[in-house]
Amino acid sequence: MPNFNDATENQRFTHEGKIDGKAYALPKNWGTTGIAFNASKMKSPVASWKEFFDVAMGEADGRAMVHDYQLTTIGNALVALGHGFNSIEPAELAKAEELLIKVKPHLFAINSDYQPSMRSTDAWMTMCWTNDGAQLNRDMPEIKFVLGKDGGEIWCDFYAIPKDAPNKAAGYALLNFLMDPEVAVKEHIANGAPTTDSRVLALLPKDVTSNLIVYPDEAALTPLEFGAAVTLTDPGRAEVMARFKSA
Repeated sequence: MPNFNDATENQRFTHEGKIDGKAYALPKNWGTTGIAFNASKMKSPVASWKEFFDVAMGEADGRAMVHDYQLTTIGNALVALGHGFNSIEPAELAKAEELLIKVKPHLFAINSDYQPSMRSTDAWMTMCWTNDGAQLNRDMPEIKFVLGKDGGEIWCDFYAIPKDAPNKAAGYALLNFLMDPEVAVKEHIANGAPTTDSRVLALLPKDVTSNLIVYPDEAALTPLEFGAAVTLTDPGRAEVMARFKSA
């Protein structure tokens, strides 16, 4: 794939696609999981996950949403309590479950498709991924996006080809096309998530690269963690999420 150049990739984000220095997946984009809130409806400050859950049970009672996704919903509850985003410690998970069960009666919904509810103002606050936050703020400037100062998630999406793919040549051709900076820049403008490739970054318009929702400063990124493989597969976290949803 001649259009892919590992030397122009930001290794901070792309190392998750490698094992022992060998690339097993190619980066699509990176981003964060933050808090989107409607400033025209809410006056309480929301700058941390602790404040997110407090406000969900206060001013935003009946108007807050959490993801239908254990990694972020449990992870952010853990962070709100001062624990690590990826914790699988039973005692810490029990505290996160207690918080989630407490907040559940106050929620508008448990749903990862939150844009429609935020746009209609049925919801005022939600867990939110970078590109959704940028799109919501672009169309409705009263919807703000912040990263939790107490921590949370940073992520990178990747492309990969299954080992048993029936037409690997076509897969490689598609990935090579998508790795062309002239092609990738169009995808990033349309999708809204930040790029990992400095060649693409140089082609993006200034109004995109200067947007702090899409490209936050280093201080905002420092407390964030990548989701760990063990976190995604841990049965304890799966059980906590199941009990939370069925409560």
